[in-house]
Amino acid sequence: MHAAGDPDLKIYGIFGYPLGHSVSGAIQNCALDNYGLKSIYFVFERPPAQFRLLMRRLRSLLLDGFNVTVPYKEEVIHYLDRLSPEAEALGAVNTVKKTGNKWIGYNTDLYGFLKSLDEIGFRAKNKRAVILGAGGSARAVVYGLAKSGVRKIAIFNRTITRARRMVSQFKKKFPKIDWTVHPMDQRRLKEVLSNSDLLVNTTKVGLKTSDPLLVSRSVFPKRKILVYDLIYKPKQTKLLKLASSLGHKTINGEAMLLHQGARAFELWTGKRAPVRDMKKALSDALHAD
Repeated sequence: MHAAGDPDLKIYGIFGYPLGHSVSGAIQNCALDNYGLKSIYFVFERPPAQFRLLMRRLRSLLLDGFNVTVPYKEEVIHYLDRLSPEAEALGAVNTVKKTGNKWIGYNTDLYGFLKSLDEIGFRAKNKRAVILGAGGSARAVVYGLAKSGVRKIAIFNRTITRARRMVSQFKKKFPKIDWTVHPMDQRRLKEVLSNSDLLVNTTKVGLKTSDPLLVSRSVFPKRKILVYDLIYKPKQTKLLKLASSLGHKTINGEAMLLHQGARAFELWTGKRAPVRDMKKALSDALHAD
Protein backbone atom coordinates (compact mmCIF):
# COMPACT_ATOMS: atom_id res chain seq x y z
CA MET A 1 0.00 0.00 0.00
CA HIS A 2 2.96 2.32 0.41
CA ALA A 3 4.84 1.42 -2.73
CA ALA A 4 5.09 4.14 -5.35
CA GLY A 5 3.56 2.99 -8.63
CA ASP A 6 1.45 4.34 -11.46
CA PRO A 7 0.21 7.77 -10.28
CA ASP A 8 -2.99 7.35 -12.32
CA LEU A 9 -3.88 4.02 -10.74
CA LYS A 10 -6.66 4.27 -8.17
CA ILE A 11 -6.54 1.78 -5.30
CA TYR A 12 -9.52 0.67 -3.23
CA GLY A 13 -9.96 -2.12 -0.72
CA ILE A 14 -11.73 -3.55 2.28
CA PHE A 15 -10.48 -3.71 5.88
CA GLY A 16 -11.81 -6.30 8.30
CA TYR A 17 -10.86 -9.29 10.42
CA PRO A 18 -11.36 -12.06 9.54
CA LEU A 19 -11.97 -11.63 5.80
CA GLY A 20 -11.69 -15.17 4.45
CA HIS A 21 -15.41 -15.05 3.60
CA SER A 22 -15.34 -11.68 1.81
CA VAL A 23 -16.38 -11.46 -1.85
CA SER A 24 -16.28 -7.65 -2.02
CA GLY A 25 -13.18 -7.84 -4.22
CA ALA A 26 -15.06 -9.83 -6.85
CA ILE A 27 -17.97 -7.42 -7.11
CA GLN A 28 -15.92 -4.20 -6.96
CA ASN A 29 -13.29 -5.33 -9.45
CA CYS A 30 -16.10 -6.42 -11.77
CA ALA A 31 -17.64 -2.93 -11.58
CA LEU A 32 -14.25 -1.20 -12.10
CA ASP A 33 -13.48 -3.46 -15.10
CA ASN A 34 -16.93 -2.81 -16.52
CA TYR A 35 -15.95 0.82 -17.07
CA GLY A 36 -12.35 0.00 -18.00
CA LEU A 37 -11.18 2.13 -15.08
CA LYS A 38 -7.50 2.16 -14.15
CA SER A 39 -8.35 0.95 -10.67
CA ILE A 40 -8.01 -2.12 -8.48
CA TYR A 41 -9.68 -3.32 -5.28
CA PHE A 42 -7.82 -5.37 -2.66
CA VAL A 43 -8.82 -7.35 0.42
CA PHE A 44 -6.87 -6.11 3.46
CA GLU A 45 -7.37 -8.60 6.27
CA ARG A 46 -5.75 -6.90 9.27
CA PRO A 47 -5.93 -7.77 12.98
CA PRO A 48 -6.82 -4.88 15.36
CA ALA A 49 -3.28 -3.68 16.16
CA GLN A 50 -2.31 -3.55 12.47
CA PHE A 51 -5.58 -1.88 11.52
CA ARG A 52 -5.06 0.89 14.10
CA LEU A 53 -1.50 1.43 12.94
CA LEU A 54 -2.61 1.78 9.31
CA MET A 55 -5.46 4.13 10.22
CA ARG A 56 -3.04 6.36 12.15
CA ARG A 57 -1.01 6.53 8.92
CA LEU A 58 -4.07 7.04 6.73
CA ARG A 59 -2.73 10.20 5.10
CA SER A 60 0.32 8.37 3.77
CA LEU A 61 -1.56 5.37 2.37
CA LEU A 62 -1.92 5.23 -1.41
CA LEU A 63 -5.63 4.54 -1.20
CA ASP A 64 -8.49 6.44 -2.85
CA GLY A 65 -11.26 4.79 -0.85
CA PHE A 66 -12.05 1.69 1.13
CA ASN A 67 -14.74 -0.40 2.74
CA VAL A 68 -14.75 -1.32 6.42
CA THR A 69 -16.38 -4.40 7.83
CA VAL A 70 -16.50 -6.36 11.11
CA PRO A 71 -15.13 -5.44 13.62
CA TYR A 72 -14.06 -1.92 12.56
CA LYS A 73 -17.24 -0.09 11.50
CA GLU A 74 -17.37 2.01 14.66
CA GLU A 75 -13.66 2.21 15.43
CA VAL A 76 -12.71 3.66 12.02
CA ILE A 77 -14.68 6.84 12.83
CA HIS A 78 -11.89 8.07 15.15
CA TYR A 79 -9.49 8.35 12.20
CA LEU A 80 -11.73 10.20 9.71
CA ASP A 81 -12.06 13.91 9.00
CA ARG A 82 -15.78 14.00 8.42
CA LEU A 83 -18.89 11.81 8.31
CA SER A 84 -21.90 11.90 6.00
CA PRO A 85 -25.16 12.73 7.82
CA GLU A 86 -26.23 9.06 7.68
CA ALA A 87 -22.93 7.75 9.05
CA GLU A 88 -23.09 10.39 11.78
CA ALA A 89 -26.63 9.38 12.73
CA LEU A 90 -25.77 5.68 12.72
CA GLY A 91 -22.42 5.93 14.49
CA ALA A 92 -21.02 3.37 12.02
CA VAL A 93 -19.07 3.62 8.76
CA ASN A 94 -18.63 0.97 6.08
CA THR A 95 -17.37 3.10 3.18
CA VAL A 96 -14.61 5.71 3.21
CA LYS A 97 -13.77 8.09 0.37
CA LYS A 98 -10.77 10.36 -0.08
CA THR A 99 -11.82 13.83 -1.17
CA GLY A 100 -8.86 16.16 -1.64
CA ASN A 101 -6.76 15.37 1.39
CA LYS A 102 -9.77 14.61 3.59
CA TRP A 103 -11.14 11.18 4.50
CA ILE A 104 -14.93 11.07 4.63
CA GLY A 105 -16.98 8.23 6.15
CA TYR A 106 -20.27 7.00 4.71
CA ASN A 107 -22.69 4.20 5.53
CA THR A 108 -24.03 2.30 2.52
CA ASP A 109 -25.19 -0.66 4.65
CA LEU A 110 -28.35 1.29 5.43
CA TYR A 111 -29.19 1.66 1.73
CA GLY A 112 -28.30 -1.98 1.05
CA PHE A 113 -30.48 -3.29 3.86
CA LEU A 114 -33.54 -1.22 2.92
CA LYS A 115 -33.14 -2.08 -0.78
CA SER A 116 -33.00 -5.80 0.05
CA LEU A 117 -36.26 -5.58 2.04
CA ASP A 118 -37.86 -3.63 -0.78
CA GLU A 119 -36.88 -6.32 -3.30
CA ILE A 120 -38.73 -9.06 -1.41
CA GLY A 121 -41.73 -6.82 -0.76
CA PHE A 122 -41.36 -6.55 3.01
CA ARG A 123 -42.94 -3.37 4.39
CA ALA A 124 -41.49 -2.45 7.77
CA LYS A 125 -44.10 0.16 8.70
CA ASN A 126 -45.89 -0.74 11.97
CA LYS A 127 -44.06 -4.09 12.17
CA ARG A 128 -42.29 -5.51 15.25
CA ALA A 129 -38.66 -6.48 14.86
CA VAL A 130 -36.17 -8.52 16.88
CA ILE A 131 -32.48 -7.82 16.29
CA LEU A 132 -29.66 -10.13 17.37
CA GLY A 133 -26.47 -8.15 17.99
CA ALA A 134 -25.58 -4.51 18.59
CA GLY A 135 -22.48 -3.88 16.46
CA GLY A 136 -21.92 -1.71 13.39
CA SER A 137 -24.19 -3.75 11.10
CA ALA A 138 -26.93 -3.79 13.74
CA ARG A 139 -26.82 0.00 13.80
CA ALA A 140 -27.60 0.18 10.06
CA VAL A 141 -30.40 -2.38 10.39
CA VAL A 142 -31.98 -0.74 13.45
CA TYR A 143 -31.73 2.76 12.00
CA GLY A 144 -33.17 1.57 8.68
CA LEU A 145 -36.13 -0.10 10.35
CA ALA A 146 -36.74 2.90 12.61
CA LYS A 147 -36.66 5.21 9.60
CA SER A 148 -39.15 2.92 7.84
CA GLY A 149 -41.68 3.26 10.66
CA VAL A 150 -41.46 0.03 12.64
CA ARG A 151 -43.55 0.02 15.78
CA LYS A 152 -41.32 -2.02 18.07
CA ILE A 153 -37.62 -2.97 18.15
CA ALA A 154 -36.23 -5.53 20.62
CA ILE A 155 -32.46 -5.94 20.73
CA PHE A 156 -30.81 -9.07 22.10
CA ASN A 157 -27.08 -8.88 22.74
CA ARG A 158 -24.44 -10.59 24.84
CA THR A 159 -23.14 -7.24 26.08
CA ILE A 160 -26.23 -5.50 27.39
CA THR A 161 -24.45 -2.16 27.96
CA ARG A 162 -23.52 -1.93 24.27
CA ALA A 163 -27.12 -2.53 23.22
CA ARG A 164 -28.38 0.05 25.73
CA ARG A 165 -25.90 2.61 24.44
CA MET A 166 -27.17 2.15 20.88
CA VAL A 167 -30.81 2.37 21.94
CA SER A 168 -30.30 5.51 24.02
CA GLN A 169 -28.71 7.13 20.97
CA PHE A 170 -31.53 6.18 18.57
CA LYS A 171 -34.35 6.80 21.05
CA LYS A 172 -33.81 10.55 20.79
CA LYS A 173 -34.39 10.49 17.04
CA PHE A 174 -37.20 7.91 17.11
CA PRO A 175 -39.08 8.47 20.40
CA LYS A 176 -42.35 6.88 19.20
CA ILE A 177 -40.81 3.42 18.79
CA ASP A 178 -41.17 0.92 21.61
CA TRP A 179 -37.52 0.02 22.36
CA THR A 180 -36.44 -2.92 24.54
CA VAL A 181 -33.03 -4.43 25.29
CA HIS A 182 -32.46 -8.02 26.45
CA PRO A 183 -29.59 -10.41 27.18
CA MET A 184 -29.22 -13.43 24.82
CA ASP A 185 -31.73 -15.60 26.66
CA GLN A 186 -33.77 -18.23 24.79
CA ARG A 187 -36.79 -18.03 27.10
CA ARG A 188 -37.02 -14.26 26.77
CA LEU A 189 -36.39 -14.48 23.03
CA LYS A 190 -39.28 -16.93 22.64
CA GLU A 191 -41.58 -14.56 24.51
CA VAL A 192 -40.66 -11.54 22.37
CA LEU A 193 -40.62 -13.46 19.05
CA SER A 194 -44.13 -14.80 19.65
CA ASN A 195 -45.41 -11.31 18.92
CA SER A 196 -42.96 -10.19 16.20
CA ASP A 197 -42.85 -9.98 12.40
CA LEU A 198 -39.12 -9.91 11.69
CA LEU A 199 -35.97 -11.50 13.13
CA VAL A 200 -32.56 -10.20 11.98
CA ASN A 201 -29.23 -11.77 12.88
CA THR A 202 -26.50 -9.12 12.63
CA THR A 203 -23.88 -11.14 14.53
CA LYS A 204 -21.06 -13.28 13.08
CA VAL A 205 -22.57 -16.43 14.61
CA GLY A 206 -23.31 -18.72 11.69
CA LEU A 207 -20.23 -17.93 9.60
CA LYS A 208 -18.63 -21.20 10.70
CA THR A 209 -20.40 -24.54 10.45
CA SER A 210 -19.24 -25.24 14.00
CA ASP A 211 -21.12 -22.17 15.32
CA PRO A 212 -24.04 -22.87 17.66
CA LEU A 213 -27.64 -22.11 16.77
CA LEU A 214 -28.54 -18.63 18.02
CA VAL A 215 -32.25 -19.46 18.09
CA SER A 216 -33.38 -22.95 19.05
CA ARG A 217 -36.30 -24.70 17.32
CA SER A 218 -38.71 -24.24 20.23
CA VAL A 219 -38.12 -20.48 20.25
CA PHE A 220 -39.62 -19.86 16.79
CA PRO A 221 -43.23 -18.63 16.87
CA LYS A 222 -46.15 -20.43 15.27
CA ARG A 223 -47.02 -17.27 13.32
CA LYS A 224 -44.94 -16.88 10.17
CA ILE A 225 -42.19 -14.27 10.30
CA LEU A 226 -39.37 -13.08 8.05
CA VAL A 227 -35.97 -14.37 9.22
CA TYR A 228 -33.06 -12.33 7.87
CA ASP A 229 -29.44 -13.35 8.39
CA LEU A 230 -26.88 -10.77 7.25
CA ILE A 231 -24.39 -13.60 6.66
CA TYR A 232 -24.18 -14.52 2.97
CA LYS A 233 -21.55 -17.26 3.11
CA PRO A 234 -22.70 -19.93 3.80
CA LYS A 235 -25.73 -19.09 1.68
CA GLN A 236 -27.95 -20.84 4.21
CA THR A 237 -26.81 -20.62 7.81
CA LYS A 238 -28.12 -23.05 10.42
CA LEU A 239 -30.53 -20.30 11.48
CA LEU A 240 -31.98 -19.90 7.97
CA LYS A 241 -32.17 -23.67 7.38
CA LEU A 242 -34.12 -24.16 10.60
CA ALA A 243 -36.42 -21.18 9.97
CA SER A 244 -37.11 -22.37 6.44
CA SER A 245 -37.89 -25.92 7.63
CA LEU A 246 -40.46 -24.42 10.00
CA GLY A 247 -42.15 -22.56 7.14
CA HIS A 248 -40.80 -19.08 7.77
CA LYS A 249 -39.71 -16.82 4.92
CA THR A 250 -35.92 -16.33 4.86
CA ILE A 251 -33.35 -14.03 3.28
CA ASN A 252 -29.56 -13.94 3.58
CA GLY A 253 -27.19 -10.98 3.29
CA GLU A 254 -26.45 -11.34 -0.43
CA ALA A 255 -28.77 -8.59 -1.68
CA MET A 256 -27.67 -6.21 1.09
CA LEU A 257 -24.01 -6.85 0.20
CA LEU A 258 -24.69 -6.25 -3.49
CA HIS A 259 -26.55 -2.97 -3.01
CA GLN A 260 -24.25 -1.51 -0.35
CA GLY A 261 -21.34 -2.35 -2.69
CA ALA A 262 -23.06 -0.70 -5.63
CA ARG A 263 -23.62 2.47 -3.61
CA ALA A 264 -19.97 2.46 -2.45
CA PHE A 265 -18.81 2.14 -6.08
CA GLU A 266 -20.94 5.14 -7.05
CA LEU A 267 -19.53 7.23 -4.18
CA TRP A 268 -15.95 6.47 -5.21
CA THR A 269 -16.27 6.80 -8.98
CA GLY A 270 -19.27 9.05 -9.58
CA LYS A 271 -20.47 6.46 -12.10
CA ARG A 272 -23.67 4.41 -12.11
CA ALA A 273 -23.03 0.96 -10.66
CA PRO A 274 -23.43 -1.93 -13.15
CA VAL A 275 -25.66 -3.78 -10.68
CA ARG A 276 -26.57 -6.68 -12.97
CA ASP A 277 -22.90 -7.50 -13.68
CA MET A 278 -21.99 -7.04 -10.01
CA LYS A 279 -24.78 -9.45 -9.06
CA LYS A 280 -23.42 -12.11 -11.44
CA ALA A 281 -19.85 -11.58 -10.14
CA LEU A 282 -21.16 -11.96 -6.59
CA SER A 283 -23.02 -15.15 -7.45
CA ASP A 284 -19.96 -16.60 -9.24
CA ALA A 285 -17.71 -15.78 -6.28
CA LEU A 286 -20.09 -17.33 -3.78
CA HIS A 287 -20.36 -20.52 -5.81
CA ALA A 288 -16.63 -20.75 -6.58
CA ASP A 289 -16.19 -23.13 -3.65
